[in-house]
This record gives sequence, C-alpha cells and structure tokens, in this order.
Amino acid sequence: MVESGTEGDPGERAAQDAIAWFVRLNDPRASEADRRAFRAWIEADPEHERAMAETTALWGDLAAPAARLGHGGWYRERSRQRQGFGRLAALAACAALLVTGAALWRDPGLVDRAFADHATRPGERRDVVLADGTRMLLDGDTALSAALSATRRDVTLIRGRAWFDVAPDKTRPFVVRTGALDAQALGTAFAVDHDVDSVTVEEGQVAVLAGGEQVTLRAAERTALAAGGGLDAPSRIDPAAAAAWRRGLVAFDAAPLSEVAAELSRLEAGRVIIAGDDLRRLRLSGSFRADDPSGILEAMRGALSLKIVRLPGLVTLIYR
Repeated sequence: MVESGTEGDPGERAAQDAIAWFVRLNDPRASEADRRAFRAWIEADPEHERAMAETTALWGDLAAPAARLGHGGWYRERSRQRQGFGRLAALAACAALLVTGAALWRDPGLVDRAFADHATRPGERRDVVLADGTRMLLDGDTALSAALSATRRDVTLIRGRAWFDVAPDKTRPFVVRTGALDAQALGTAFAVDHDVDSVTVEEGQVAVLAGGEQVTLRAAERTALAAGGGLDAPSRIDPAAAAAWRRGLVAFDAAPLSEVAAELSRLEAGRVIIAGDDLRRLRLSGSFRADDPSGILEAMRGALSLKIVRLPGLVTLIYR
C-alpha cells in the first residue's frame, strides 16, 4: 500500500504505517474491523502511537477529514452503543460529505475540469483545435474555456498550462486570460501558465497586461506576474527548455522544490506535500521523462537526501 525508498528502520516503518492508517481512516467506508485493527496496531508498540501523533500534527488541516475521524483518540476508547436512527442518518450525511471532501482533497482540479470546455487529468496532455483553426496543447491538470465570436476570440485559462498556435485573423483579437493577466497574440505561438501567471513566447509577439501595466514579448522571451503587482521585465529563455513539456519532458534548472511539487501534480493524480518551508526552498536540476514521475522523486532522494512516502493516486509526502 505504501511505497518508500527506505527499508529496515523501525521508526521509518512506523511512520509509513501511520500514514497508511491515516489515509485508511479517512475513507468513510472504514469499518469497525478497521478500527479494531488500528487499535491493535497502536497498542502493539509505543512507537506506533508516537508515529501516529507526528503524522496527525504534520498533515494538520491538509488531512482534515481523517483528523476528524481520529479526533479525541477514539481508537483508545471502547466502542459506544448505537444511538438510534437519527444519528445513523447524520453519520450517513457526514460520510457523503467526507467522500466529496476526500475526492477534492486528493484532486483539487476536479471541479475546475468538470465545468471547463476543455480539460485534462493529471498525467494527460491533449491537442485541441478551435473552430478558427487555432491549435491548443493542454498540459496535465489543465482546464480552459473558449468563446469565439464574430469580433473576438477569448480563452479563459482556469488552471494549468496551455500552448497556443494562433490562427491569423486581424479582425478578431485572440486573448488568453488567467484572472491575473491577459495575453493578446500578435501573430504568434506562445504558452500561458495559470499556476505561476507567466507567458512564454515561442514565435511572433504577445502583448501582456496585468495591473494596468503592459509589456510586449518577442520570440524566446518570458514574463510573469511580479510579487508586488504588475509584470516582471521580459527575460530571455531557452526555447528548447521552455518547450520541453510539449515533448514529454520535464526540465528543472535549479528549481525550488515548491515548483517541482507543482510540476509533479501535473504528472500524476494525488497531492504532493513537502514538510516545511526550508525543504520547499531546496533546489533541483535535471531533465526527466514526464511519463515517469518516479525519476524526479529518486533524484530528490539521491541529490537532496530526502525521504519520500507515496500512496499512489492519493498523496506523496516529502520530508527529511
């Protein structure tokens, strides 16, 4: 159930088991037999209770449904008698809410994708051709909507990253909006990343507007939303590196782990949690295959001496 690159350390094994139990109890279908087995595990070794307490503290609000299930240390109490149909009905309603909450917790883009015109799941890339002939390539976990009229062509990038090869039409401006910035094509191929509010130009020019400030990007240039508002000055980029994701590659050049985690979230389903701001600031370099996220995790283990526990499809926990 749990994947980890470390074996043989009792403390490490207890931590892995605690995470597995935490997630198992997060499932509203957890049975009384599950609770008895958990109680037996807790009582088998003092290290287990310590590991469970550390896991609860580490995940905190990120695992609120499971925290509620375990709140108050119910696993050390005797089972209580049932208290009538009304309580069962309330528990059933809570279970339904927890199912929804758990789904959204493990896949934050679920709702955005459900209401978009075009969307991709984590790990998926998709080519889309609009009615005007514009080609779009959607990266993993991306959602966007398009509105083409007789006078305008507007795309709203709701989440994720997309590349646009815009069909020429001087009578109908082509604008991509993220909510924080607008990017208007001036005869071009370019990419927009909603998650970091950036625009990267491959060919032609793009006018980017944010916070009342406008910059014009040319080929092999990039800008992003500045920390204090407005836009960063255009910077030169390596076109091959910028386009790596379109070729099924992921390239990092001294990227902070916060950025690496965001990239991992595009590549496969499930949350990526980095335990601590100091770890988020660590940097990683390298080129990896997008269809093999485990290669990125192995690089973290080897180059940065980090520990990683995975529950495939649900969560990846990175810590030291």
